Amino acid sequence: MHSVGIDLHRSRSHVAVIGDEGDVLLSRRIVNDPATFLELLAEIDGECRIALEATYDWEWLADVLQGAGYELHLAHPLRTKAIASARVKTDAVDAKTLAHLLRTAMLPEAYIAPPELRDLRELLRHRAVLTALRTSVKNRLQALLARHGIRREHTDLFGKGGREFLASLE
Repeated sequence: MHSVGIDLHRSRSHVAVIGDEGDVLLSRRIVNDPATFLELLAEIDGECRIALEATYDWEWLADVLQGAGYELHLAHPLRTKAIASARVKTDAVDAKTLAHLLRTAMLPEAYIAPPELRDLRELLRHRAVLTALRTSVKNRLQALLARHGIRREHTDLFGKGGREFLASLE
Protein backbone atom coordinates (compact mmCIF):
# COMPACT_ATOMS: atom_id res chain seq x y z
CA MET A 1 0.00 0.00 0.00
CA HIS A 2 1.35 3.42 -0.96
CA SER A 3 1.69 6.21 1.57
CA VAL A 4 0.80 9.75 0.53
CA GLY A 5 1.89 12.90 2.35
CA ILE A 6 0.19 16.22 1.65
CA ASP A 7 1.72 19.52 2.76
CA LEU A 8 -1.36 21.75 2.55
CA HIS A 9 -1.17 25.52 2.09
CA ARG A 10 -3.73 28.20 1.19
CA SER A 11 -3.57 28.08 -2.60
CA ARG A 12 -1.10 25.31 -3.49
CA SER A 13 0.03 22.10 -1.85
CA HIS A 14 2.76 19.54 -2.28
CA VAL A 15 1.90 15.85 -2.62
CA ALA A 16 4.44 13.06 -2.17
CA VAL A 17 3.79 9.36 -2.75
CA ILE A 18 6.07 6.78 -1.13
CA GLY A 19 6.12 3.11 -2.11
CA ASP A 20 6.21 0.12 0.24
CA GLU A 21 10.03 0.11 0.21
CA GLY A 22 10.31 3.82 0.96
CA ASP A 23 11.03 4.93 -2.60
CA VAL A 24 9.55 8.23 -3.77
CA LEU A 25 7.09 7.45 -6.56
CA LEU A 26 5.76 10.97 -7.03
CA SER A 27 6.45 14.45 -5.73
CA ARG A 28 4.34 17.22 -7.20
CA ARG A 29 3.06 20.69 -6.37
CA ILE A 30 -0.60 21.20 -7.21
CA VAL A 31 -3.34 23.81 -6.98
CA ASN A 32 -5.76 23.40 -4.08
CA ASP A 33 -8.84 22.17 -5.83
CA PRO A 34 -10.86 19.06 -4.94
CA ALA A 35 -10.85 17.77 -8.53
CA THR A 36 -7.08 18.26 -8.86
CA PHE A 37 -6.40 16.24 -5.69
CA LEU A 38 -8.72 13.43 -6.76
CA GLU A 39 -7.23 13.32 -10.28
CA LEU A 40 -3.71 13.09 -8.88
CA LEU A 41 -4.65 10.35 -6.43
CA ALA A 42 -6.39 8.42 -9.22
CA GLU A 43 -3.01 8.25 -11.03
CA ILE A 44 -1.55 6.13 -8.22
CA ASP A 45 -1.47 2.41 -8.96
CA GLY A 46 -2.89 0.40 -6.09
CA GLU A 47 -4.32 1.39 -2.75
CA CYS A 48 -3.02 4.33 -0.79
CA ARG A 49 -3.42 5.89 2.59
CA ILE A 50 -2.99 9.60 3.10
CA ALA A 51 -1.33 11.73 5.79
CA LEU A 52 -2.43 15.34 6.07
CA GLU A 53 -1.13 17.76 8.69
CA ALA A 54 -3.75 19.53 10.80
CA THR A 55 -2.83 23.02 9.67
CA TYR A 56 -4.84 26.01 8.48
CA ASP A 57 -8.04 25.01 6.70
CA TRP A 58 -7.43 21.25 6.52
CA GLU A 59 -11.11 20.36 6.96
CA TRP A 60 -12.26 20.84 3.36
CA LEU A 61 -9.59 18.48 2.03
CA ALA A 62 -10.29 15.90 4.73
CA ASP A 63 -13.97 15.94 3.76
CA VAL A 64 -13.12 15.54 0.06
CA LEU A 65 -10.68 12.67 0.65
CA GLN A 66 -12.88 10.81 3.12
CA GLY A 67 -15.89 11.35 0.87
CA ALA A 68 -13.94 9.71 -1.96
CA GLY A 69 -13.23 6.70 0.27
CA TYR A 70 -9.55 7.27 1.04
CA GLU A 71 -7.98 6.19 4.32
CA LEU A 72 -7.02 9.51 5.88
CA HIS A 73 -4.67 10.11 8.80
CA LEU A 74 -4.51 13.57 10.33
CA ALA A 75 -1.03 14.41 11.63
CA HIS A 76 -0.74 16.28 14.91
CA PRO A 77 1.36 19.35 13.94
CA LEU A 78 3.32 19.86 17.17
CA ARG A 79 4.13 16.20 17.75
CA THR A 80 5.02 15.73 14.08
CA LYS A 81 7.41 18.68 14.26
CA ALA A 82 9.08 17.17 17.34
CA ILE A 83 9.69 13.87 15.55
CA ALA A 84 10.62 15.18 12.12
CA SER A 85 12.57 18.39 12.55
CA ALA A 86 14.64 18.73 9.38
CA ARG A 87 17.41 21.18 8.62
CA VAL A 88 16.20 21.64 5.07
CA LYS A 89 12.52 22.52 5.28
CA THR A 90 10.62 22.73 2.02
CA ASP A 91 7.09 21.76 1.08
CA ALA A 92 8.43 18.72 -0.80
CA VAL A 93 10.44 17.58 2.23
CA ASP A 94 7.44 18.08 4.52
CA ALA A 95 5.16 16.04 2.24
CA LYS A 96 7.74 13.23 1.98
CA THR A 97 8.24 13.27 5.74
CA LEU A 98 4.51 12.89 6.36
CA ALA A 99 4.39 9.98 3.90
CA HIS A 100 7.43 8.28 5.50
CA LEU A 101 6.02 8.71 9.01
CA LEU A 102 2.74 7.17 7.84
CA ARG A 103 4.55 4.30 6.07
CA THR A 104 6.56 3.45 9.19
CA ALA A 105 3.58 3.82 11.56
CA MET A 106 5.34 6.69 13.37
CA LEU A 107 2.84 9.41 12.44
CA PRO A 108 1.47 11.14 15.56
CA GLU A 109 -2.21 11.40 14.78
CA ALA A 110 -4.89 13.89 15.72
CA TYR A 111 -8.59 13.14 15.96
CA ILE A 112 -10.65 13.86 12.86
CA ALA A 113 -13.93 15.14 14.20
CA PRO A 114 -16.97 14.57 11.97
CA PRO A 115 -18.21 17.62 10.03
CA GLU A 116 -21.26 18.09 12.28
CA LEU A 117 -19.06 18.23 15.39
CA ARG A 118 -16.60 20.61 13.70
CA ASP A 119 -19.52 22.91 12.81
CA LEU A 120 -20.76 22.83 16.40
CA ARG A 121 -17.25 23.58 17.72
CA GLU A 122 -16.95 26.52 15.32
CA LEU A 123 -20.29 27.87 16.49
CA LEU A 124 -19.25 27.58 20.13
CA ARG A 125 -15.89 29.26 19.44
CA HIS A 126 -17.70 32.11 17.71
CA ARG A 127 -20.04 32.47 20.69
CA ALA A 128 -17.04 32.58 23.05
CA VAL A 129 -15.46 35.33 20.93
CA LEU A 130 -18.68 37.36 20.95
CA THR A 131 -19.04 36.91 24.71
CA ALA A 132 -15.46 38.09 25.28
CA LEU A 133 -16.09 41.06 22.98
CA ARG A 134 -19.25 42.00 24.89
CA THR A 135 -17.33 41.85 28.19
CA SER A 136 -14.54 43.98 26.73
CA VAL A 137 -16.98 46.64 25.49
CA LYS A 138 -18.75 46.77 28.87
CA ASN A 139 -15.42 47.13 30.70
CA ARG A 140 -14.26 49.87 28.33
CA LEU A 141 -17.52 51.77 28.79
CA GLN A 142 -17.23 51.60 32.58
CA ALA A 143 -13.60 52.77 32.37
CA LEU A 144 -14.64 55.65 30.10
CA LEU A 145 -17.28 56.79 32.59
CA ALA A 146 -14.77 56.59 35.45
CA ARG A 147 -12.13 58.49 33.44
CA HIS A 148 -14.60 61.36 32.92
CA GLY A 149 -15.72 61.33 36.55
CA ILE A 150 -19.27 60.33 35.71
CA ARG A 151 -20.80 58.71 38.77
CA ARG A 152 -23.53 56.19 38.36
CA GLU A 153 -26.19 55.19 40.78
CA HIS A 154 -27.08 51.86 39.25
CA THR A 155 -25.38 48.69 40.39
CA ASP A 156 -26.01 47.11 37.01
CA LEU A 157 -25.02 49.63 34.38
CA PHE A 158 -26.36 47.33 31.67
CA GLY A 159 -29.69 46.52 33.29
CA LYS A 160 -32.87 48.45 32.45
CA GLY A 161 -32.15 51.43 34.73
CA GLY A 162 -28.48 51.50 33.79
CA ARG A 163 -29.27 51.58 30.07
CA GLU A 164 -31.70 54.47 30.65
CA PHE A 165 -28.91 56.29 32.54
CA LEU A 166 -26.50 55.70 29.64
CA ALA A 167 -29.09 56.97 27.15
CA SER A 168 -29.50 60.18 29.17
CA LEU A 169 -25.79 61.06 28.95
CA GLU A 170 -24.67 63.67 26.46
